[in-house]
Amino acid sequence: MTLMMAGAVHSQGILPPDEVEDLQDLPLIFNVDTDEIDWEDYTMFPFDGAGLERIENPDQSGINTTNWVIEYKKGGAGEGGQPWAGFFYRTDEAINITDDSVFRLHVWSHRSGIQAMLKLEMREFDVESAEMFVDIDTANEWVELEWDLSGVDQNTPWDMAVIILDLAGEAGDASDNFTWYLDQFEFDDGLATNIDEGTSDVPSRMTLAQNYPNPFNPTTNISFALPQANHTVLEVYNMLGQRVATLVNETLSAGQHNVSFDAQNLSSGIYIYRLQSGNEVISRKLTLVK
Repeated sequence: MTLMMAGAVHSQGILPPDEVEDLQDLPLIFNVDTDEIDWEDYTMFPFDGAGLERIENPDQSGINTTNWVIEYKKGGAGEGGQPWAGFFYRTDEAINITDDSVFRLHVWSHRSGIQAMLKLEMREFDVESAEMFVDIDTANEWVELEWDLSGVDQNTPWDMAVIILDLAGEAGDASDNFTWYLDQFEFDDGLATNIDEGTSDVPSRMTLAQNYPNPFNPTTNISFALPQANHTVLEVYNMLGQRVATLVNETLSAGQHNVSFDAQNLSSGIYIYRLQSGNEVISRKLTLVK
């Protein structure tokens, strides 16, 4: 299958910074359409001959109809791409792992019968998880890959993801066989629920899930879990520290809870949602894109 696009193809190069510390941290859940991310400002770090660009989606069909995607080539950086040529990016918060956690990614591949590798790392202490592989069994259409993270150490605050496609293959030459399109990066800690009231499952600790979807417009869901009944406050703040919404302010039972947040009266931007129950506080970021 040959992909054809009408008119000129618009693209934005994604180049590595001189220092890895200059990478722009990315949210745990994002797609490539969002303009809240400065895509030309060191979002990802390609290595060993990988080349990355943000390009117009060449196949707006199936499960991925966004306007922009990441083009990932082996050998796309002006040199031959090693079999292990890939990229990594840093997250703007710790990746909280549970027994039900998964990482998802939309991928379009010219070839089937290859594997996609994910590895989590901890930037400050040079700690890394084992390599995790999933199969790409379909070519020439968007598919959703899902990595099971249940075997990853749950006590480590992971904050970096490494992705390599076709690690067991040959060195790349930037041809179609070594070109992939990526979108819809998503960590799911497995705590989300569609039940509005608390369930009977009592967790051992308080947790706050990443809102989903994120980025969102104008509504999103926020899930959290309480180990015991307590007065609980869930609020949303802007980046100036001003409270813009109070979603919960009452005594809740132990268990899982889910709250819908409608931000139709707010402007696009990054906000902080803060959960306090008893003396414990957890905060996360969410992104509103209108």
